[in-house]
Amino acid sequence: MKKQFFMTLLVVVGTVLYAPVSAQSLTVSAVEQSIKKDGKYAILVSNARYFQAAVRTGEGLKAKHSTVDFEVVLIGPVVKDLATDESLQSTIEASEKLGIRLVVCEAAMNHLKLKHTDFHSSIAFTPDGFVYLFGLQESGFKTITL
Repeated sequence: MKKQFFMTLLVVVGTVLYAPVSAQSLTVSAVEQSIKKDGKYAILVSNARYFQAAVRTGEGLKAKHSTVDFEVVLIGPVVKDLATDESLQSTIEASEKLGIRLVVCEAAMNHLKLKHTDFHSSIAFTPDGFVYLFGLQESGFKTITL
């Protein structure tokens, strides 16, 4: 019994020690440099902190590759924040200057009893943020949700 246990342990340890480590073959820098100059990226966000982080991410990508398409799709509570929180105006204006498209979900607007006129003029609207994100994916955008 002891001999069988040690043989099994030896096989497991040997397999672990000699398995190729391909997941870590690229450096962090190499991964980050794989962003395409003409890439298409979008982030779906539902709160103000994630909205600001998404815009900063877009700003960083646009600084390296001005031709990158970058969109932020806004759903949930952040929709109200965008309409009412004055501290977010500078982030909205920065998005406009950088060419980052902001798209607000009208379903969230309706739920929160907001109108198009409550928002900055640079903001675009979609009836359903999730459907819009699916459309972006079908159009070749790489997307994440925060």
